[in-house]
Amino acid sequence: MFNLSFLNSVLLFGLLAGIIPILIHLFVKYRPKIVYFSSLRFLKQIQKNRARVIKLREILLLLTRILIILFLIFALSRPVMKTILKKSSPTHAPTVAVIIIDNSFSMNYLDNDETLLRKAKIIAFDILEMLNSKDKIMLQTMNSTYNSRNSYFARPFAIKQQIEKIAITDNSQSLSSVLSDIEKKLTQEDVINKEIYFLTDRQKHNWKDVEKFKNKIQTDLFIIPILTKNKKSNLSVISANFVPKILTEKGRSEIRTNVKNFSDKKVKTAIISLSINNITQAEKAISLRPFQTKQVVFEFQNQNTKFLFGNINVKDDILPDDNNFYFNFSQMELPKIVIISEKNPSFQFSTALDLITENSWQKISSQEISDEIIEKNNLFIFLELNEFSEKLKYFSEKILKSEKSIFLIPNEKMAENNFLKLWLNENGIKFLDLSTQNSKINFINKLHPISAIFNKEMFEKTRIRNFWNISADDFTLLFSNNFDAPIFLIKDRFLVSTIGFDENWSNLMFQTTFPVLLYNIGNYLGCKKAKLNNFSTGIPFEIPNFGKFECRLPDGQTIPILVQNEQNKFTQTDQQGHCFLIKNEELQKVYSFNSPRDESDLTTISEEKTKELMTEIPKIHFVSSADWKEKILTSRYGYEFWKIILWIVLGLAVFEMVLAYSGKSGKSDE
Repeated sequence: MFNLSFLNSVLLFGLLAGIIPILIHLFVKYRPKIVYFSSLRFLKQIQKNRARVIKLREILLLLTRILIILFLIFALSRPVMKTILKKSSPTHAPTVAVIIIDNSFSMNYLDNDETLLRKAKIIAFDILEMLNSKDKIMLQTMNSTYNSRNSYFARPFAIKQQIEKIAITDNSQSLSSVLSDIEKKLTQEDVINKEIYFLTDRQKHNWKDVEKFKNKIQTDLFIIPILTKNKKSNLSVISANFVPKILTEKGRSEIRTNVKNFSDKKVKTAIISLSINNITQAEKAISLRPFQTKQVVFEFQNQNTKFLFGNINVKDDILPDDNNFYFNFSQMELPKIVIISEKNPSFQFSTALDLITENSWQKISSQEISDEIIEKNNLFIFLELNEFSEKLKYFSEKILKSEKSIFLIPNEKMAENNFLKLWLNENGIKFLDLSTQNSKINFINKLHPISAIFNKEMFEKTRIRNFWNISADDFTLLFSNNFDAPIFLIKDRFLVSTIGFDENWSNLMFQTTFPVLLYNIGNYLGCKKAKLNNFSTGIPFEIPNFGKFECRLPDGQTIPILVQNEQNKFTQTDQQGHCFLIKNEELQKVYSFNSPRDESDLTTISEEKTKELMTEIPKIHFVSSADWKEKILTSRYGYEFWKIILWIVLGLAVFEMVLAYSGKSGKSDE
């Protein structure tokens, strides 16, 4: 069954012009010249015969003129017909194709001494062999920088070198954004044969947002899988945190990292190492159950250097791209703490703050808060506030927005302070009622840096006399009592206590754990640099000053930078690792980048999901590694035959002129 399509289908409306000759025929009649004879008896029969000839000629002229108009419009609309052709046959209209090679880091997976990316390149070469010199092709990847530089169509033979140059990217685009850009390019190509080929490992996360694009996919998209012979396995370092310590020997801190096994196989021995300033600090061996995430804790000696940068490494040769997690951090600094209150803190509280800050903390009233106070401090302790003015609300919101910290300590009249109560409600906190039941610490969150070092034995002698029952669903619980009521809870950098810090509330202030607890709170919330710093690849960073700089990229390449105005953003951040900002041969700053860990999960899209997508989006075709050559290029159409139609128009025009001339000759004979 032939399938007819038109490249300029809008011109088909011109077929309505075929009615013009009919209108002319109906309203423009030829009136014969009247000649008077003495006798008409011998001419009547001749006139009747002549009328039949004229009528036949007029009908033929009418049909010929209608056909000329119809065939001319038909030719201008450029009809093409789908035909059964060999894939490599030269007897087809040109094909415009786009090959998308998935070069996200999961394609660096090593399968029998060959990466999946290499296998994808071999398939791309096979596709080029199926095309010919009349076809055009564009090569795209999952990297926006590469795509912007290669967003043009070329002949197949010119693409081969481009395929070989494709490398794994640390900064992948989403599939929907790649397809969106490609569709825009394809709409500019005035051909009927268009197809897209996506060479991929069919990783599940690639398809998480493609449904948003389903109404815009206008071109046949063939997903060609790159398969492995065995089940995939992968280890990945997914995060790391910096934890200052008080209970270890002086000058030592911790870095805690999470390592995940992304497979259904048990890993008996995985070697995890910590490096700081390119020096290995420690190594540990761990075992991981299928799909298990395990925390590994490294202690390290603080170093007297201006910049500290490092990485956590897990040894996994099958997929090396997520083996490292890069970070940087500054030397430990003293917590910068200010108490906002109308009353003085207890002796135990103020003494602990003296030890933590080396007597550098300060106390102000709620009316004394200012932009300068906020700029100089990192932790703001709201101690038993009696008033909460509009001014304090404004600065409280500013504190949280600037990623500084608030520690709220209540008083007995907390629920009666309506303005404070309203602001807390806006932040998800409700003080319900004050309980006078005696209780003790019954739960300790071992996963949070503030509470991780404690255990129940440390609070064995601690008694809580009064506490507030509160509701705060979005907060993380740090400590709770034996009534399951929260004692300390936190959200981001907002810490809330349900007890006051004097003897009317608890004997906690008289316990040896109290200064340790306050130390952890101060260092976690009061130190601006008490965390590891890193960015996701692709995020630009700001250069802090004007002048000439150099940026040394993770691959060793050095890029000169001149900052003269406010355009001080550096955007070439596609690589994992450390970027070093240098001025006059002196290191100014270190920026650390990691790829998003979505690629670490090698789970492929399910058969059920592929069927669902093909049903919802008819232009998507999931093909197999065995039959993709038979499936692609099925939308190819035969040559346009408008030239043949134009020859028909020319023949009809000659025929029309002959008929018209013979009609004039007949009239002149009369």
